[in-house]
Amino acid sequence: MLKSSYLLGGIMSDRDALKDEYIEHMIHPKNYGSIENYDAKGIGQNPYNNELVEIFLKISDNQTINDIKFQAIGCMSTIVVGSIFTDMVKGESLDEALDVAEEFLKKVQDAPKEDRACAEMVAKAFMAAKKNYHNRVSGEREDEYIMLISSDCVVEDEK
Repeated sequence: MLKSSYLLGGIMSDRDALKDEYIEHMIHPKNYGSIENYDAKGIGQNPYNNELVEIFLKISDNQTINDIKFQAIGCMSTIVVGSIFTDMVKGESLDEALDVAEEFLKKVQDAPKEDRACAEMVAKAFMAAKKNYHNRVSGEREDEYIMLISSDCVVEDEK
C-alpha cells in the first residue's frame, strides 16, 4: 500500500499513479542517508553479489520510529523500495513496521528474482535493525546486526 497513490483518487488511473510514484522515489529517494548516534542499525545483504541495504533507526521510549534512514549498494529498484518502505514506516511503532516488512516479503514471493531480492534486502535490513535494537536494549554491545537474503537477483542467463 503506497500512501500517495491513494491521494490522487480519480485524477489518474492506479497504474499511472504507481508509475509516477515510482519515478518520484527514483529521482528523489526519501530518507536516504545515515543517522549519527542511531539507536539501531541493520544490514540486509545479498551473499551472492555483496549488494546490501543499511537501515538506521532512532526510536522513542514508546518504541516509535522517530527517524529512519537507509543507504544501499544496489540497483535502482533497491533504492526505490528502500524509499517507499522507510516512508511508510516512519512514525510507526517497531511492531507495525515489522508487519509492513513481513507484508513486503509476502507480496514479492512470486515476483521476478531481481525484484524479490531488492525487496528482501530492504525488509531484512529493517528486521536486522529491530533485532539490533532489542540486543542493545538487553545490554549487548553491537554496532549492527546483519541478515542475509535468500534470493539471488542474478538471472540464470546472466551467471
